[in-house]
Amino acid sequence: MTIVVRSSSAQIAADPASFFDALRAGHAVHVPELGGTVALVEADQEVEDTVSLRPEKTGVENTIFVSTKGYAEHAPRIKIAVDPPHTFNATSKSASMAIHDHSIRGESVAPHIAEQAKRFIDLNREALLDYWDCKIDTSQLIERLKPI
Repeated sequence: MTIVVRSSSAQIAADPASFFDALRAGHAVHVPELGGTVALVEADQEVEDTVSLRPEKTGVENTIFVSTKGYAEHAPRIKIAVDPPHTFNATSKSASMAIHDHSIRGESVAPHIAEQAKRFIDLNREALLDYWDCKIDTSQLIERLKPI
């Protein structure tokens, strides 16, 4: 279970050691001025079992990242590359779109890209969830995906 600690940028600037101590202890620190929460994750836990999909495969103008559940503590989602929009680097600036309700977190996404991503999810929901749950492998996912 992750403990979320509330803080402000002023508190962090005044006492950075406490901020880093909280992160090292495994706590997430919510910073309203950032519009989000800061936490340490191991890079291999966040991006392993992730496939990068070109626009030709998805019909979405930006690269889409699809992952298995792995160590994730979030609901099933896809990631949308934002900056740069055609990167294959899953750690670049991106937005996450939940498969269950299309909610978006992270970077801002142009409305037409968000709409394309929603259509992609709706068309491929079963395959995306099977991949998330490790019921199919990457080649089976790619075979089952339909572009919008």
